Amino acid sequence: MISRLVRCVTRERGPGADRSRRAARVRVTAVAGAISVLSACGGSDGPDPPPATTSALTAVGPQCPAGDPAGHGAVEGPGPRGPMPRAPFLVDPNSQPAQVTRQNPAAGTAAATIATRPLAYPVGDWLGDSVQAQVAARAAEAERTGSTAVFMVYAIPHRDVSAGFSAGGLPDAGSYRAFTRKVAAGIGHRNAVIVLEPDSLAQLDHLGHAEQEERYQLLNDAVDVYGGLSGTSVYLDGANCGWTDAPVIADRLERAGVQRARGFAVNVSNYYHTQDEVARADMISALTGGSHFVVDTSRNGRGPASGGLKDAWCNPPGRGLGITPTADTGNPRADAFLWIKVPGVSDGECGRNNPSAGTWWPAQADELVRNATS
Repeated sequence: MISRLVRCVTRERGPGADRSRRAARVRVTAVAGAISVLSACGGSDGPDPPPATTSALTAVGPQCPAGDPAGHGAVEGPGPRGPMPRAPFLVDPNSQPAQVTRQNPAAGTAAATIATRPLAYPVGDWLGDSVQAQVAARAAEAERTGSTAVFMVYAIPHRDVSAGFSAGGLPDAGSYRAFTRKVAAGIGHRNAVIVLEPDSLAQLDHLGHAEQEERYQLLNDAVDVYGGLSGTSVYLDGANCGWTDAPVIADRLERAGVQRARGFAVNVSNYYHTQDEVARADMISALTGGSHFVVDTSRNGRGPASGGLKDAWCNPPGRGLGITPTADTGNPRADAFLWIKVPGVSDGECGRNNPSAGTWWPAQADELVRNATS
């Protein structure tokens, strides 16, 4: 990890690499400050530390770059835009595990357990013409219960272009812009969190130049549309600590409009330990002028799989639920720990004959609940 971080500072970084000397100094400072405390993310296969407290995520150690316990030394820029997400987050009575529980009460307790937690609602092209109504229903339920709905928007053209298990998305830029406006209309004035297109920036290398430029344009447009809603906080794709170096993702975030968003989301649908993701996200925050972030803790209670499992990001066995969704993170830049990926929903076939992406998988749900750490 150390040698990789050093290379990140000195090499060409693809789109947007022509930075000013000031920005370059900020990047070097942020990376150098973290080298002494960051090791390879999630190298051990064991339980996550206890749920975060104020001391746990602000003390000097693997959670925070050495020499800068408050994490402010390398930050320049306007900071986050948009409201701080307001807890509590919505417990959706019509979430996928809630529906499973109603339809088959004998299916076991795992679905019922997961259904009692605040979960992000996946919003994609599969909703068809009902997208605005579905989003509006969740936003209205959140308003009625005094909570905040979390939406994971996942419909961009050429979606999941590298892995392919969730390949698809809307067919063209025009349909995506129309989709964005339907989602925004469904939210309206109500409080909401938008996790905008996970993987969209991490997978850019798998797109041609014209497709990359189109993606940046669509993300910028979405940031402006969702960010124009009075109660909505927008988070772009920040990848995870096993995928895409911090300076690279920081450049991409800037091109995607992070300065006009609340920030970025890390570890979406992945398994890295919370403290590792917070340490990396603090680096990205420093590189992007103080952007805030959220961490997906839905399935990272036991950290990532070890032992050389092929495609270890895809339905690895032996994992557990992580920190329950909260805005009490103990870190001034970490706005929330969220369950963005719905636990118990398959990542895809994974080359191991697993259920297709988006399918409820009772055996996985049982295992995640059994191995929960909070």
